[in-house]
Amino acid sequence: MDLLTTAISMAQNALSIIIALFGIGFLIGFHEFGHFLFCKLFDIKTPTFSIGFGPILYQRRVWDTDFTLSAIPLGGFVEIAGAAEVGQGEQKDAHSTDKDSFATKPYYQKFLVMTGGILCNLLFAYFAFILLSLIGIPKTPLMPTQTKTVIQMVEPNGAAEAAGLQKGDKINQINDNIVSDNIHLLVETIQPLAQKEVKINYERNGKAQELILTVGHRKGSEGIGSIGVAFEMEEMPPLSFFNAVKQGITLTNDWIVRTFTGIIGMFRKADVKNVGGPVVIISMLTKGATTSFSIFLILLAIISINLAVLNLIPLPILDGGQLLFYTIEAIIGRPLNPKVKEYIHITSWLLIMGLVLYLSVFDIARLAHPYVESVKQFLGFGR
Repeated sequence: MDLLTTAISMAQNALSIIIALFGIGFLIGFHEFGHFLFCKLFDIKTPTFSIGFGPILYQRRVWDTDFTLSAIPLGGFVEIAGAAEVGQGEQKDAHSTDKDSFATKPYYQKFLVMTGGILCNLLFAYFAFILLSLIGIPKTPLMPTQTKTVIQMVEPNGAAEAAGLQKGDKINQINDNIVSDNIHLLVETIQPLAQKEVKINYERNGKAQELILTVGHRKGSEGIGSIGVAFEMEEMPPLSFFNAVKQGITLTNDWIVRTFTGIIGMFRKADVKNVGGPVVIISMLTKGATTSFSIFLILLAIISINLAVLNLIPLPILDGGQLLFYTIEAIIGRPLNPKVKEYIHITSWLLIMGLVLYLSVFDIARLAHPYVESVKQFLGFGR
């Protein structure tokens, strides 16, 4: 029976990983579909539409385009005639100047083609959050708007316990910031205040009280403030269609702002240790697939927003960088030196690949840490 249970568990885990990879492949494919759609709209030739890398699983020619699906869905591209890009293999029409090439089209069409993937990722996120609002959203820390400022759990030896906060206390104000029932504002207020004293106004058993608390820091991130508590969460009930549309738009906009804020903060601090790489993303989606459809859909929507925002960064291997090149060319009235573009592109590739490798090492270390500690305890290390 134990062997059967183990086999079933392994099969479920394998299925969850497949679903997670399918989810990532879908987001990448939908992003590339945005580029493809605007190309077709403006009569721009697209020789290839490719998703994934590795062994080719499926290939078919439709609408004068070779659609290719490969075994590992962690990348993709649309080959656009007249728009040469480094790292996309053989491109027969890369330097085409025919009337159906990207190079001959006006700037506004180039702009829409380059931003088409970003628009599709954002549209998917809006659709996902509207659908979730229609069917109801379960309790999850992924949705801060579901969280009250009522303390559910106080971490042992944390800042909140040292100051005297208890389970059931409702935090209403931190210094001059009113944070009542706005968990996002509460977190934003606390994060920059590591090791600093703050005045907290809270409510206990219906009575307003006040205390001074020295903010601690998040585990593994000494520069990010934390008071060492978990807050109550609640489900979001299903809404009527128009209310669901309104809430879905609000939730998506909130995540867009949070993603921009997180990326700006990452560049300001020059610290990527708290950024999840591809291994963590796949791990999160795998767990989401085993939990529920709603959690999986929330994760897909969040990743889709991150994909859209990241592609705005002006690096040549991203849509934002390509758009920057075409904007400069439109301003100066001539193409940039192809060799200069190629060198910049290759440098960007090396930087991104280095960052992905760096994040993957940290991802594996973070995911393996609990198992390493368990082995240490089992072997008697640290006793």
